[in-house]
Amino acid sequence: MKILIYIFSLFLLGCTTQEKPVFNTLKIKHTFGDESYTVREMSFNLEGNAVVGRITIPNKDKLASSKTVLSEKSISNLNSFVKLAESYSEDCEETMLSSYVQYYEVEIDDRKLKIFKFCDWKSLTFENLENEIFESYFKELQIERENFNVLLSKRLVGKWKENEKLENLKLESEWILEKIPANSTMDEYFEFVQPQEAVLYRKRRKIYYDYQFDIINGTTYLYMNGDDEKNGEGLIYGQRFRVIELTNSHIKLVH
Repeated sequence: MKILIYIFSLFLLGCTTQEKPVFNTLKIKHTFGDESYTVREMSFNLEGNAVVGRITIPNKDKLASSKTVLSEKSISNLNSFVKLAESYSEDCEETMLSSYVQYYEVEIDDRKLKIFKFCDWKSLTFENLENEIFESYFKELQIERENFNVLLSKRLVGKWKENEKLENLKLESEWILEKIPANSTMDEYFEFVQPQEAVLYRKRRKIYYDYQFDIINGTTYLYMNGDDEKNGEGLIYGQRFRVIELTNSHIKLVH
């Protein structure tokens, strides 16, 4: 009899109802920063018996799809977050006062909540939730981004003539690069020397850059940052370009 009771108890434990989401749709938007703001957003939908999550800002689905079926633990964490958001939308005791911005905008089905204070989100901050839910996606995204950069870098190696000097570009200026022969005698040009490394030649001076491509919301961007170790003293400003055209001999970018 004791054995039967034990087996029955195990059966009941196995049949324990999983925690259900307290929402059909949920969107969490997080704005943060000081002099400049960063916006991130993730959304969740009840699809059949599963909760499916996606990172909607920034959208990098062209590199790797963020679509993720949530585990029971993730659903439980989101339920706890929703309860906190509902409470904090009324008021909360701020953990700090600062010019730094930390906004939460939460849409729960048809309800919209705004929390513009430094509330204590405990372990349920946007960053913690995002990293826990989309851990596998971020690993895949990193691999796909690296593959994408390797593919483009192979096409770019060589010397390029500028339509306008990099240092003279203004916002929305076009920076057009045309490939020139390796034995060119020009003393001012831009060169992609190897994956994610480039050099700007200015007569007797060389300025070194690290670069990387990324795809955000369907648009390809080129990011360039000065290599401080190689450049030594002097500030080299970072650059971001929107890629309009990119072939083996012609590149059109918008600053």
